[in-house]
Amino acid sequence: MFITVLVRGRDRPGLLKDIASVITSSGGNILFGLSYSEEGRASSLFIVEYRDECKNVVEALRCVDGVEEVTLEASNKAYALYVEFLERYPAMTSELVRFLTPNDFLEVLIRLPQEKRSSLYILVPPDYLGQLLVHAPQEIIDEAARVAVPKRLAEAIAFLPPDDAADVLQSLPPQVRRTVFEYLPKEFREAVKPLLQYPPESAGGIMTTSVVVLRKDITVREAVEVLKKSRAEIRDVIYVVDEHNRLLGYIPVPDLFKEDRNASLESVVRRDFIAVDPMVDREEVAKIMIRHDLSRVPVVDSDGRFLGVVSLDDVVDALVAEYSEDILLLGGIAKLPRFRYLTARLSTLFYRRFMWLIVIYLIESVTASVIKSYEGLIARTAVLAAFIPLLLDTGGNIGSQSATLITRALALGEVTRRDILAVVAKEFSVALLLGGALSSVAFVLALLVTSLDLEVALTVALSLVIVVLVADLMGALLPLAATSFGIDPAVMSNPLITTVVDVIGVMFYFTVASLML
Repeated sequence: MFITVLVRGRDRPGLLKDIASVITSSGGNILFGLSYSEEGRASSLFIVEYRDECKNVVEALRCVDGVEEVTLEASNKAYALYVEFLERYPAMTSELVRFLTPNDFLEVLIRLPQEKRSSLYILVPPDYLGQLLVHAPQEIIDEAARVAVPKRLAEAIAFLPPDDAADVLQSLPPQVRRTVFEYLPKEFREAVKPLLQYPPESAGGIMTTSVVVLRKDITVREAVEVLKKSRAEIRDVIYVVDEHNRLLGYIPVPDLFKEDRNASLESVVRRDFIAVDPMVDREEVAKIMIRHDLSRVPVVDSDGRFLGVVSLDDVVDALVAEYSEDILLLGGIAKLPRFRYLTARLSTLFYRRFMWLIVIYLIESVTASVIKSYEGLIARTAVLAAFIPLLLDTGGNIGSQSATLITRALALGEVTRRDILAVVAKEFSVALLLGGALSSVAFVLALLVTSLDLEVALTVALSLVIVVLVADLMGALLPLAATSFGIDPAVMSNPLITTVVDVIGVMFYFTVASLML
């Protein structure tokens, strides 16, 4: 295992040698070391390989004359330690990438100031840069596109599988994308080009074309020979097509070796496959794979012609991206592609948050208008105002709960638009139970607050029942309505539900109060 050791202390002759001696005597093999001194204090960073657990090394280092501070972390998690040294010694990048995966190095990059990390993209090998860009936030991709020449970007992208290469290309600025695409090897361009015509969030956008596809009339013996020479990304299954490239089925490679070597693929092909259209949303593809316990799904066009395959790896990446987007939407923040908080621009965060907040503010202003229209009633019975927060907060929470439940059920395919009556019936029943239980508590609380004013207590209790019913049903129905219009149900975020319920809750509260008081 790789361990990163940071040692700070009073600078003196022989300090670095003494530290290295302690590390090696504890069983460590120093793979990399760097040190600097400033105002009489020394800081030294080591990447050390330990075959066994490193015990007592921290205590031993603290006993070295001059050492004041020792930090020891796993190399793939020591992001903050690397940042300090990379700011001073950018050239350290070429050594650091030997010990960190691209994803781990990405965590270091996003913690560096923009002006510091811009110089690092040309210091990593092309294959490493390609992997780095696959999961990089948009800001990192934009920086790399500005710093690295198109030819170098093309070299990096050419190391990627076609589906990942298409994703990175679509994330590049348009003018850079065209130039980079022309620098790609011709054969690789032909593999990537079909993927660029589909939206990034569709089945066609995440599928890979690096699979073994064979005609139905070849023999098992010939198929085995093709497999031996294949460098396809997916080689544990063969897809069989007819003379028009229409998908007939598939053959798992282990099953292929059990068949008669002279049999045609058409005679042994399995036809129990589920295929998807290239324009199907990636989230829907994930649901299909989860529901049917599939590790991959073929993608075909409207005529049944084979286009590619969505693998489990593609779906995992898609689910992580969808999960991130849904969390943002549920919090009332518009979608942010390839979002990472530490690299997000202030202008982006402001704009995405402000757009939702101004909509919510304008809706919430209706609440003020409603309250103002009942100022005469409030003047006569001022205690009514004391229960407004109770009613609105309860309604908002109820609506958010039901919206979250239905959004989850829609995301997992547990309910569809056709289940609206079942959803209404269930949520109405739950709302009645919740309304009854909460209104009982509210009635007693109102009696205590108003010195046993029965009319106000009944007003509060009855209003709460109505608000709970309306909030629960609205929270359940709005995500279903969004789905009917082709909108992500997560758009019906908790802040939006709460705001709408506030307006309706105030209207019902004062309507009931005006009738009873």
